[in-house]
Amino acid sequence: MIRTLTIAAAAAMLVAAPASAQSMKVAVAGKTTEQLHADIAKAAKKVCQQAVVGASFPREMYASCFKHAVADAVTRANDPALAAAAGLELASR
Repeated sequence: MIRTLTIAAAAAMLVAAPASAQSMKVAVAGKTTEQLHADIAKAAKKVCQQAVVGASFPREMYASCFKHAVADAVTRANDPALAAAAGLELASR
């Protein structure tokens, strides 16, 4: 089982220089789905706030960064309950 997830500011990396890319690890072990979703959102918020500093359109970039960072972390976790808590649907294989 995955014990940590990495939250990355993927959307912000498209515009920002590669050297400014941010990421953060979120511990998974022993957490409920709701706690994990809250921790992912908190990490995404922190990473994306750092990633959009000095951007031309920081609000728009932050919203896009946050949405994509949460979706990416949830997809990597591959947990249907977590996806449901995040309002996402995992791709079926």
